[in-house]
Amino acid sequence: MKNTDDIADVRSAGTAITAPGGHPDELLPDGDEIPEFVLKELEKLSKEDREAMLAAYAHDHEEVPQVTTVEEAIKHVHTQVENGADYVKIMIEEGTVMGAPGLPVLSDEILKAAVEEAHKFDKIVIAHVLTAHSSQAAIDLGVDGLGHLFIDRPDYTPELVQSIVDSGVFVTPCLVLNSSIIGNPASQLANDPRVHSKLSLDWIDILNSSFNTFPQGNIENSFKNVMDLHRAGVDILVGTDVAPVPVPNLGGLAHGASVHHELQLLVTAGFTPIEALQSATSKPARRFGLYDRGRIAEGARADLVLVNGDPTTNISDTLSIKAIWFKGVQK
Repeated sequence: MKNTDDIADVRSAGTAITAPGGHPDELLPDGDEIPEFVLKELEKLSKEDREAMLAAYAHDHEEVPQVTTVEEAIKHVHTQVENGADYVKIMIEEGTVMGAPGLPVLSDEILKAAVEEAHKFDKIVIAHVLTAHSSQAAIDLGVDGLGHLFIDRPDYTPELVQSIVDSGVFVTPCLVLNSSIIGNPASQLANDPRVHSKLSLDWIDILNSSFNTFPQGNIENSFKNVMDLHRAGVDILVGTDVAPVPVPNLGGLAHGASVHHELQLLVTAGFTPIEALQSATSKPARRFGLYDRGRIAEGARADLVLVNGDPTTNISDTLSIKAIWFKGVQK
């Protein structure tokens, strides 16, 4: 939603380009039945809002256009742009780290056509990747950003890092997701009174669980990978990859709260608190062309958060929120 004064901006890539039966199908419930957790959320809404949500759910679960050819990929890009997509996203996910090895992935030829078509519309293209191999594939396709950080650390990691540097792409590591994938719940975050007091019990339960689809993974590899990229000059952006509602099989993540967790994990990896804050403010604004925000400066939008403490020295102080201003108006 753009040009509104009472809600945050929402920008989207619309429906990602993926193979029939490809990611994220393995994460979605089977059939057309509305999941229980969605019905539970609907009960809390007014009749008007409930009907709007049901209509939106039906729209989101209509037959997704199949992409199996270059022509269909190009058409899909056109459809997303016509529907108002701000960016274009492609999926390169064969499923091993998601506990679903063998997921279908579109050919490089098809994905390359999608990337090139999106660029004709001046759209940023982001690739979902979770391994070193898929990360290099995305770079070779000419994408602008990597959504997620490769969770493995093969011998050719230095060459991959250099390839990412040379390409000029940004990386949104979503360390919170990598941590969850290898089986780490976000219990420390869930138990923080500044989080616990603001989330429903459903969301607290989700934070206290995890994906646990790649328990053989090692979070230290992700920390080393993100620091290699950071030290090499790659723009690292804060992101969390969370579900819109508390989904039992997508544990360890929660809207809003996981942003603060991501900041903490970046600092644990080796970022200074100021560098982590830049990855959540000025760097995303610059990389996504939002030049009117992301920094405190004359002429910039007055989107401000007041906290107790000093997050430039103690990053968890970002959770001690006292007040928020949106376009200069306190909320």
